[in-house]
Amino acid sequence: MENPKETAFLKIDFNLKPLDEIKKLISFPNSEIKRLAVKEKHGFFYKFTFRSFFESLGKKESLLNEIYTFNSRPIPGNLSEYILLEGDESEVKIPDFKNSYFSAKEELKKRIQEKTNELSRNLSRFLEHEIKTIEEKFNNETKSFRKSLDEISEKLMEFARKGEIQKINEQKKLIDSIKKESNFSDLEKDKVRAIQLEKQKHILNIENQFEKLTVIYYPIYIFTVDVSSGALKKSFVFEFDPVSQDITGLICENCQNKSREIFMCSSGHSVCRKCFAICDSCSRGFCKKCVKNVCEICSKKICKDCAIRCFRCSRLVCKNHTRKDKVSGYSYCNNCLKKCERCGELKDPYSFKVSKKTNAEICEECFRREMQGKVLEGVFEK
Repeated sequence: MENPKETAFLKIDFNLKPLDEIKKLISFPNSEIKRLAVKEKHGFFYKFTFRSFFESLGKKESLLNEIYTFNSRPIPGNLSEYILLEGDESEVKIPDFKNSYFSAKEELKKRIQEKTNELSRNLSRFLEHEIKTIEEKFNNETKSFRKSLDEISEKLMEFARKGEIQKINEQKKLIDSIKKESNFSDLEKDKVRAIQLEKQKHILNIENQFEKLTVIYYPIYIFTVDVSSGALKKSFVFEFDPVSQDITGLICENCQNKSREIFMCSSGHSVCRKCFAICDSCSRGFCKKCVKNVCEICSKKICKDCAIRCFRCSRLVCKNHTRKDKVSGYSYCNNCLKKCERCGELKDPYSFKVSKKTNAEICEECFRREMQGKVLEGVFEK
């Protein structure tokens, strides 16, 4: 990683009261904040200043780019929205910014791509023109030699018809001389060398220099919050980043998503609004994991404390649709109970007896009272 020529430090002054700010951003709707404390640590982002040099055909151009990175990623914008103070190098320890640097280098490639493409297109046009000029020059030279050879060949044929041997020999010497001077293989090599030289001249050289690193630091607030909901007490530790406006550490224990609104479950879980539920039987607040039962008679959502399994049919029902038999101590759903004609209460139908007086079926308790009354009948009469 290239070292910057210069390093500068800036500090952001947010001019806010963290305790007041966090009360605007988070809430505990069904619990009460008992204590709220705050500490600080430093957050960082960077400004990388690069100067790019473009050199071709003896000319050199430069382009300046300033790239901001946050959490090792390039970000748009600038520092105009912040109150900036001169930073102190001794006040902070710079974390490793290698990933941010490489991320900024990748962003730099994107930013100079348009300039690179423009210069490359111009160089391609210039090179095409030069190659065309070289090829035309070569073609003209070869045409001139071929024309001379054609003229000599015609004369040679004419001398051959006339039988002028001396002149034929002279023309042959002239042909050898021209061929020697116009070595087409050497001309082709010269043409290739000339084109390669032009290609080298038209190469675009790009150099990027890391001129300056600006370290921008600011406070990240660490909060400790103690809350209570009835007898339940719980502590939360979370962070607030005023640059990203992000709160980390407040996590729903059900869905694991971040939340700025935390509800306390009666079982002690802290959950978001989507994962919070009310037991339709006892009206206490629970999370969805704790209120996962449904009454099989009325379909109400019920917590584990309000869910009762019928001793006879094994259905899970709420307290409103169950009765506990006083004699057996077992709980039954209303559908599995029978109404006693004498006391009017719902009882276990299998414990009903036939009244000796009315011949009607009555609950065991009423039957026992009837029999006790019969035994005591006349005992206290004079």
